[in-house]
Amino acid sequence: MDVNNKTLPNGGHKSFAQQILSEKETESDILRAVKNETQALNISHRNLTVLPSCIAKMTCIKRLLLNNNDILMPPTEIVNLHTLEELTLDHNQLTVLPSGLGGLSNLRYLSLSHNKLSYLPPDIGDLKNLAQLWLVGCELVAMPSEIGLLSSLQMLGARDNMISELPTEISQCPKLKWLNLAGNRLQDLPSHFERLQNLIYLDISENRIVEIPPCLTKLQRLSTLLLRKNFISSLPDDLLLGFSSLIKFDLRENKMTVRPSHWKGLDFILLGSLEDESFMSDEDIPDGRMTPFDDARQRNKVIYTSSSEEDDDDDDVVEDPMPSSSKLMPVNQ
Repeated sequence: MDVNNKTLPNGGHKSFAQQILSEKETESDILRAVKNETQALNISHRNLTVLPSCIAKMTCIKRLLLNNNDILMPPTEIVNLHTLEELTLDHNQLTVLPSGLGGLSNLRYLSLSHNKLSYLPPDIGDLKNLAQLWLVGCELVAMPSEIGLLSSLQMLGARDNMISELPTEISQCPKLKWLNLAGNRLQDLPSHFERLQNLIYLDISENRIVEIPPCLTKLQRLSTLLLRKNFISSLPDDLLLGFSSLIKFDLRENKMTVRPSHWKGLDFILLGSLEDESFMSDEDIPDGRMTPFDDARQRNKVIYTSSSEEDDDDDDVVEDPMPSSSKLMPVNQ
């Protein structure tokens, strides 16, 4: 056995010496950030398996990026970072979240995508200020009922999971505007879903929906509805009248392929195959995945971010479903 080389959980290889050097550099960056009272720190792409304990000293931190590492054990060190507003843990090896995560009362942005979590802990509902929650490809089999306690939630991305049913409590998120549940196992939407009166964008493509849920016609602000690749065979006229506010209604790759002759002037409804693209794509939607620090970066108020040389990769931070607002780079005061 070669003790000088280490096989990483993601299948990569790194020498033991390189791993130690990376950990020492990370610890040095954290201590420097503590000394400078840094508000934003990027320690992504470092093959970290554990977090240095000194990270608990970051009493001023508001934005912490830990994505694209190899963190396996729940990072309990972060639950005491009470000033934290944005936390990114995408692309790690987590199977459970640290106990006490709900105590991060200032958290507004949480991204956990591409970790094999299977479920979320009940204290997720304690994040009263959370505006964005990203759970792409987490192998979730259910959404906790506590999701309904997120009174500030505006954007929820949970595509590519194994969710077969949504809790009724999701209708208790009054500020929810953007919801992506594509690539799950949904057959219907829960009762009282029509209470989400601020919902503008809904993607439930690639599920197991046979009939269009009537509750969708009661969402008066809904402008984009994506139902691609389901098993829908018809759109009754009485439901069609309820979709007058839609700008885009995508029914491609369903059993319904022929446009009825009386559908004149209804070009916002897309039928047929995905190759028959005649409308704007999802990437054209202007309301992207925004973070609490977007405005601050524009005003050059993020005083320091630490990044490894791998951070030049295009998939640095976010991957779903819109482009990242900007790459993380050091900026001047």
